[in-house]
Amino acid sequence: MGKYYLFSDFSEESGLSLVEDDFKRELKDYKKIVFIASNPDIGMVTDKYVERYMEWFDRIGINFESKVVLDNRLENRAMVEAIDRASLIYLMGGTTDLQMKFLLDNDLVKSLREVQCLIMGLSAGAINMAETSILTVTCEHEKQEIYNGIGLVDESVEPHFSLDNFSEELKSLSYDHLIYGMCDESAIIIRDDKCNYYGEIYLLKDGKAEKVSMI
Repeated sequence: MGKYYLFSDFSEESGLSLVEDDFKRELKDYKKIVFIASNPDIGMVTDKYVERYMEWFDRIGINFESKVVLDNRLENRAMVEAIDRASLIYLMGGTTDLQMKFLLDNDLVKSLREVQCLIMGLSAGAINMAETSILTVTCEHEKQEIYNGIGLVDESVEPHFSLDNFSEELKSLSYDHLIYGMCDESAIIIRDDKCNYYGEIYLLKDGKAEKVSMI
């Protein structure tokens, strides 16, 4: 079991400050960050967000020597090598099902399961990190889908959650699946099967939303 960071979303102002100390303590080195796009065909848009994320890291004193973006501009062999040599892998937010399809089409799931570096996921990326990935109409997906995710963590998450948006869809799903409703500005950190919760997070179970004790 590795070290995994799951995020819903955070503002320009807060960036990664929520878990700044954890990042600095747990990153083995700052050599290479690998971004995995959510839509592999929109390189210019992806690059814009990558620069924004790099600024967040710079703001807390983490300056990577190099970065690589995994999308359809890169050959498969280069993708696998980038994952193997990564200091941090960042599964980006965006189009959740397209990201998972990209990983499967390029046989990257095994590499992600085996690599020993820290891995983080934002929104779509956090959903896909789970053993069971759940897409909901509540979270503005076109349709509800449940599929096998990458399998890095047991926790299925619903990003951008709020109690006001605890829909009948989510209540129904919560009878069959344990789902963590992550409000924006929250994070789940998983280290060797132990979870720490930052910000406002709810466990959705049996039609109820119970607030999770946070750091």
